[in-house]
Amino acid sequence: MELNFRTDIKNWLDNLEKLQPQTTGFCPNLRPNSNENITIKAIIFDIYGTLLISSSGDIEEASATVENMDKALQAGGYHIEKNAKEISAFLLKQLPEKIKSNQQEIKQKGHPFPDVDIFKVWREMLQEAQNAGLISPTGNESLTDTIFIFELLSNKVFPMPGMKEVLTKLSKKGIPLGIVSNAQFYTPILMNYFLSGSFSTKQEVELFNPDLSFFSYKELRGKPDVSLFQKFIPTLKNKYNINPAETIFVGNDMLNDVYTAKKAGLKTVLFAGDERSLRLRENDARVKGIFPDFIITDLTQLLDITE
Repeated sequence: MELNFRTDIKNWLDNLEKLQPQTTGFCPNLRPNSNENITIKAIIFDIYGTLLISSSGDIEEASATVENMDKALQAGGYHIEKNAKEISAFLLKQLPEKIKSNQQEIKQKGHPFPDVDIFKVWREMLQEAQNAGLISPTGNESLTDTIFIFELLSNKVFPMPGMKEVLTKLSKKGIPLGIVSNAQFYTPILMNYFLSGSFSTKQEVELFNPDLSFFSYKELRGKPDVSLFQKFIPTLKNKYNINPAETIFVGNDMLNDVYTAKKAGLKTVLFAGDERSLRLRENDARVKGIFPDFIITDLTQLLDITE
């Protein structure tokens, strides 16, 4: 995957709409739900709905429109031969179908919860559109720009209040930080921008330990696949001398985050700070009888838990 940006992405990022979390009415619980004394030595985070406010609540629930597709194609330097709106509408319909076919292909390889590499999905889709004469290259096109801008328009994101400050303080404490997130190539870029204010194509997120960070698009597996969590556990033990029971996972989803992290042996923190992204999954039998060890409604409360 070549991240060939040609558009001034930083200008797009600098003009992002500021979002605020929507209150959930939950009360925080900063003491473990059991009588167990929990020692926290490492923290692993979800991103969308936890560290980042997501206007759709989740990376998988973006609000895609014909207008967004049209703007993204233009920004990416593609020329639409005729009937631009109709072709954008056609591609918008093709996108979820192409994602589904890629997921099915990956699932056949033994991945129970497949996730796609969105770069591959778009490349296949636009190549087919080009072969059909619907769009044509201009010699200055950028698939990376097209995908990134479509994402910025379709799923507006902004840092949760206190994100940078909390992560910086935890890092200065010497606490190893990691990520397990359903994400795509643009996710580390967004995180680094929100943490540093600068645009970078780095796929490692500042303040986080790369060997404790795993993204679904790289593994082609999405949560609630427990193997995403199991990938960092040997490193946690062998390099950092930390057990899963001394590690907390922070996420907004009772199934993808709390249930799955518990299966991997981690302690859990339910982030209930934004109504848009809070996923209680009350009708899912897998979370019956499952409770997080902590509940927070503001990221700054993590500093109280880790004192």
